[in-house]
Amino acid sequence: MKKWIRQTVIAALVVSTFLVTAQSLQAESMSSVTAQQETELQSTVRGWMDELAKLPEFKAWIHAEFTVSPLGPGTHSWIAIVKDKGQPAGYLVIQAKENGGFALGEYGTGEYLFDRTTLRQSLAQLELHSSLPGTNQALYIHPLLAVWSVNGTAEDTYLDGMSGEWVPLQHATWQKTAKSEEKLATRYALEGKSLIKRAVKSRSFDPYSEMPWLTKKPIAASPEDTSIVLKALSSKTPLRFTAERYNKEMLYVWSVTGYHNWGDGNVYAALETDELGSSTRYIPLKLLAELGHFYY
Repeated sequence: MKKWIRQTVIAALVVSTFLVTAQSLQAESMSSVTAQQETELQSTVRGWMDELAKLPEFKAWIHAEFTVSPLGPGTHSWIAIVKDKGQPAGYLVIQAKENGGFALGEYGTGEYLFDRTTLRQSLAQLELHSSLPGTNQALYIHPLLAVWSVNGTAEDTYLDGMSGEWVPLQHATWQKTAKSEEKLATRYALEGKSLIKRAVKSRSFDPYSEMPWLTKKPIAASPEDTSIVLKALSSKTPLRFTAERYNKEMLYVWSVTGYHNWGDGNVYAALETDELGSSTRYIPLKLLAELGHFYY
């Protein structure tokens, strides 16, 4: 199981009850979407897939199929799982805009968010045992705030939405963070259909082969000006991205291995966790610049 998170502290987790149900991603029903909206949603997803399929790393998406499931509850988000000949080929997260239409929260190849197999493996590794019924909900606010809420446990328990690793998060902290950051996802996301003007991809590498965040200052990037990041990536300079989350109890670290510049100016950075490059997450660059730091 891919390790998308390295913890800055070692924590012990003791819980007494849990139960995995088949309703993990069904906190909301697609019936809450009108037939016209569902048609628009399907068309929008297919448009993004067709554009991405023009790129070498997404070539499997040319004839791929996808299924859409809601992420909830109450977040007005969906995840589209892309499959090529029955095998997972990637994913897209779609979010509803307040004024109508849809925004592209993130997308990627390889492993995908809220995979139930990963969840089951994590629950087994954490030795969570259950005698009471419960459900597990996928909670998605934006790419750096995506978790499983494991219900039916003796205390609040959250697992990372990608890796399934335990997250040092309490319900009150989740509520506060979700409320303060709920508008970030659609603020920086691509809306509707668009073309990719430029795609840059460099080699994969282990972000922990060097740890500049321990010895250097971050480069001067902000949501208003990400030019220094784009310049570094265009010249294939190795970059790391870090973000301290949940009252700085959790440190996310990724290697940044490229970007997609869409026609409307939206840029999605490619994030990976190891030198294999088997899975890549594309996340809005401005969102990353607001919530974390980049290092040479």
